[in-house]
Amino acid sequence: MKFQLTVVLTLLITLSAAADTQMQWRERFQSVTPTNFDQGGAVSHQFHLHAESYLTTATVTRPPTLRPLPVNPNQALADLVVRHRKGEDAFSDYVANEPWISGVIVLQAGEVVFEAYPRMRPDQRHLTWSVSKAITGAVVAALIHDGRIDPAGKVDDYLPELAETAWAELDVTDVANMASGIDCLDSDGYQDPTTCVYRMEETLGITADQGYDASLVEHLAGMERRGAPGEVFEYVSANTNVLGLIAEAATNQPFATVLSEQIWRPIGAESDALLAINGQGFSYASGGVIARLRDIARFGQIFVASERFDVLSASQVDAMQHREGVPFGDGRQERHTDSFGDDTPSRGAWQWDMIWDDGGMYKGGYLGQGIYVDPVRDLVIAWFGTGEDYSAKSNEMPAVSRQIIHSGVFDGN
Repeated sequence: MKFQLTVVLTLLITLSAAADTQMQWRERFQSVTPTNFDQGGAVSHQFHLHAESYLTTATVTRPPTLRPLPVNPNQALADLVVRHRKGEDAFSDYVANEPWISGVIVLQAGEVVFEAYPRMRPDQRHLTWSVSKAITGAVVAALIHDGRIDPAGKVDDYLPELAETAWAELDVTDVANMASGIDCLDSDGYQDPTTCVYRMEETLGITADQGYDASLVEHLAGMERRGAPGEVFEYVSANTNVLGLIAEAATNQPFATVLSEQIWRPIGAESDALLAINGQGFSYASGGVIARLRDIARFGQIFVASERFDVLSASQVDAMQHREGVPFGDGRQERHTDSFGDDTPSRGAWQWDMIWDDGGMYKGGYLGQGIYVDPVRDLVIAWFGTGEDYSAKSNEMPAVSRQIIHSGVFDGN
């Protein structure tokens, strides 16, 4: 019996090992619900990569022919030693070993000089969260470029349903610059169902239904002012959703169609994107773009080489990077100092979170999404990730991006 038991145990161990090997290629699925999708970790990672399975979406159509991205790896970048919370490592090792990074791509002069997907496939689309804001801002800027929106126009010029509300007399530019003064701060809490921002996302079908029955427009109309417009950058996702509504009103088209025509087709995207919408057809313009990482990088090229695309004028981009925008409040500026030391951004503009005096621009998204563009070096860095938990612990790619541009790797290119 002892021999037989040994044989049986050996066989079970062998079968278990074989099963483990056989299952390595299978994805492990978690239970994603309306109350845990944004908690971070494995649950949010699944949500990010399969968001269309949990959200209603509209298609953002790609062009008939994609615009190729030549691949020309830069070994000096891969080997560059970068600082992060655990110490120092070569950039390629940091990307490979940082559990809060899913994919990173770096374009320089239109070529892929670095690309890695340690926790996703290159062909997978990923929820971009608030990187969507920069995309929505670019849609409105593109419509300004085409003469279909007046940057000095008032919100109620385009949205009469918001006449006689706190939004009515706001300039489009103030809304685009996150300087509306509207009292619906994201920092009040995404997980607290009593906050303005939670209820806004509830109207859009993003957060769990708590019985709030207002429409998006009704919720926007009920918002109040907390300060004068045009004075200080305050992170208010409602601004972005108003921009999306303005784009629809100016074109008489759904936002997904406008995004396709103004951005996705001109940049030569390789894949259709998706856009989260609710049951009434309102778009989640502030956080609902689902796309491939390469296409997010293509989007970034608008801001480093505008002459290659008929989307924004060079003067528009230069104004965003060097003249337009509003300063940060004291609390936000202190947080920037904690992250960047003496190399702090000076303002935000056109839905970009941070703009440096050298023209570098960064836009982040919840739980570790991001894009950084550097016009001096014709550089775009884009990444997807999933942070650890509700504390918003996530990767350090924003600070690493600034280390890259200061490293000298791309100076003289």
